Amino acid sequence: MADGSVRFADRTLTAVRDESGSVVMIVATGLDITEAKELRNRLEERVHERTAELMETEAHLRAVTGRLLEIQDEERRRIARELHDSSGQILAALRINLVSAEPRILELSSALGKNVSDSILLVDELSRELRTMSYLLHPPLLDEVGLESALRWYVDGFAERSKIEVGFDFDPAVGRLPREMETAIFRMVQECLTNVHRHSGSATANIRVSRDSKTIQLEVRDQGKGIPGGGFHISGPAKPGVGIQGMRERVRQLGGQIEIRSGDAGTAIVANLPVREAAAQPVLVDVLEAAS
Repeated sequence: MADGSVRFADRTLTAVRDESGSVVMIVATGLDITEAKELRNRLEERVHERTAELMETEAHLRAVTGRLLEIQDEERRRIARELHDSSGQILAALRINLVSAEPRILELSSALGKNVSDSILLVDELSRELRTMSYLLHPPLLDEVGLESALRWYVDGFAERSKIEVGFDFDPAVGRLPREMETAIFRMVQECLTNVHRHSGSATANIRVSRDSKTIQLEVRDQGKGIPGGGFHISGPAKPGVGIQGMRERVRQLGGQIEIRSGDAGTAIVANLPVREAAAQPVLVDVLEAAS
């Protein structure tokens, strides 16, 4: 332009032909699209800005979710310790008092003595329930001995309680892992087996934990009726359930990937987590004895 500004036009060239079909002239038309182009550029800039804001918000939400999972695990650990130590000691003291009083009460009344004997049995049962609840919240084996022992203890107990036959294959090469990774894998196995028991109708389940130079892989399979809604394959942002969302978030926090394949032949959940070495952790023999 004469004033030095730049404008944009949409040019169209049209051929004009005579009766014989020969081109006799070219007609040029133009439409000034400067304002439209500037508007499009502003819209694109706004889209980029909004995308960056959404990505920042998503990153913040992921950080918050990760922190919530961490707090949840820490609270489970605290409650488990409180149940096992404080409440367990109270029940132990109660049992001692009942046992010491039992002979004298039997001398006074056989009926009252029987009530005391029954109370001792109830205290023993409550102690076992309390210890199981404590270990399910957070097994001390997980911190002190490692993932394999904690999983083996949980799988054996689950199979006994649910009457579901569970195959368990743990690669010795896995070794000790960072605490957050061991906790994540343990919680995912808990969630998977809980879903097998509650929803799948499968009489069997199989768990496999393996390792190569770069990846820890967790695989849980059943032969049940599959996740309601028909066969599907999830590796992206689907939302079939809160438990599965929780597993996906744990895997995401560790930089891994999870796939869920479900159909008439059952469900397979496969998680791949990048390997990071764990610092050496002590092995306490008495913890093993306490869990036996």
